[in-house]
Amino acid sequence: MKRRTFTQLLTFLIAGTTATSWSRSLADKKLTVIIDADTANEIDDLYAIVRALLEPRFQVKGLCSAQWHNQLSPPNTVQESQKLNEDLLRLMNRIDIPAPLGSEMIMGQPWGEYEGRNSPATQLMIHTARRVPANEKLIIISLGAATNVASALKLAPDIMSKVICYNLGGHYDATKKIWNKDEFNVRNDLNAINFLFNTEGVDLHLMPINILYDFKFTLEEISKRLSGKGGVWDYLVTRWLSNAPGDKERIFWDLALMIAVARPDLAKEEKRLTPPENTQREVSVYTQIDVKGMINDWWKITGK
Repeated sequence: MKRRTFTQLLTFLIAGTTATSWSRSLADKKLTVIIDADTANEIDDLYAIVRALLEPRFQVKGLCSAQWHNQLSPPNTVQESQKLNEDLLRLMNRIDIPAPLGSEMIMGQPWGEYEGRNSPATQLMIHTARRVPANEKLIIISLGAATNVASALKLAPDIMSKVICYNLGGHYDATKKIWNKDEFNVRNDLNAINFLFNTEGVDLHLMPINILYDFKFTLEEISKRLSGKGGVWDYLVTRWLSNAPGDKERIFWDLALMIAVARPDLAKEEKRLTPPENTQREVSVYTQIDVKGMINDWWKITGK
């Protein structure tokens, strides 16, 4: 990686002063959080979930399973994610956290529409949002398709003012101001992400994947620092070896979003217009992350 220039560093430092007011206040708050994850799809979801459960400011009210259904996926993707979610909660002694099943079906129909998919996951989101104190909000962090959170907002629009949506997906060229929805999470429920873009009042924070290409971990380092440590740590290593045994390094997409919510000082967020085919309104978009800072954050909070 090229050494950063002074100008690049200055730009990133200034980003802390241009982030949204809510993001600036995150560092000082206890946060009520629900995680929505397609955990069985890859490796990085597991690391993101562990990071969230270790965050002292996160009051995690639920770990929901999200679908990642496509022609190449196994059947019942949401059930596979559900199993891993339950394993993680057990290994981290957090079986007190609800782990509701999400929808296996996309929002609406294959040709469009925004019919909300009711599920135990959406019901947990709705009920939790309604119980949040008046001066607080529920943060829903979606690591996969936006099916569950979009469905919750569609089924219960009264919670919209109580929810902040953090989603990973899509591409965004911050210089040219060009969106590209040709991406795994977005493709797995285009209706859901369009609903979030189109709906006035949805507080949407999106992390596009194109800013994450340098956020990599190696199997060698993961194995060296986590193998033999027992419990969830060996589970994380085993997951890499079983899911991607031939990969010596992986981009940890989901972990970046989780750290950005926990540590807003490590990411730059800007207000940008939605894609031109959607309702034109401003949403919050991540345009840069501190790769080294995020990697250090992971190892510091895990103590490994």
